Amino acid sequence: MVLTRLRFRIVLGVSNRHVHLSKEHLQTLFGLDELTRFRQVRQPGDFAAEEFVAVHGPRTTFPKVRIMGPCRPKTQVELSRTDCIALGIDAPLTQSGHLDHAGPIDIEGPLGRIHLDHGAMVAARHIHMGPSHAAEWGLKEQDRVKVAFDGERGGVLDHLIVRLKDEWVPEIHLDTDEANALGLSDGQYGTLVQE
Repeated sequence: MVLTRLRFRIVLGVSNRHVHLSKEHLQTLFGLDELTRFRQVRQPGDFAAEEFVAVHGPRTTFPKVRIMGPCRPKTQVELSRTDCIALGIDAPLTQSGHLDHAGPIDIEGPLGRIHLDHGAMVAARHIHMGPSHAAEWGLKEQDRVKVAFDGERGGVLDHLIVRLKDEWVPEIHLDTDEANALGLSDGQYGTLVQE
């Protein structure tokens, strides 16, 4: 019999559909060198931008999708599985930045439109944290862990990928499909299950 102990509460960040742009594509779509900061998010240096784009698929368009900053080396569109069905695209479940097998997508801004052969993805559930948190909790980069959530529809989610960066603070990232399935909202807490 495996005994589990529940410790280490971590705040939840629910990710709605959003876009990360490269500097080149920001210039193409908006004629800008930098995004305009709208509000800070939990991870230091990251922010929601004032700029929005339209995202086009074969079936429909999402006319107002928020851009998250700062700019990334490659442009990517992070969607839920429900979003993919609505758009009519086949996007893989993968980690942010792993775009070799990402799905095709079109992005439109006020000054132009771009097509990406490999740009649409469904982000694998993950936990951001700094190396000191990982050391305290006995974790390392790319470990897969379980997290328990309370509430009327609460449950345990498996296969959350541990992602490390020096400046990161502990935060669970789920997409809207996953959060809605468990009745969760941004700012609630999950508890790391250590076996």
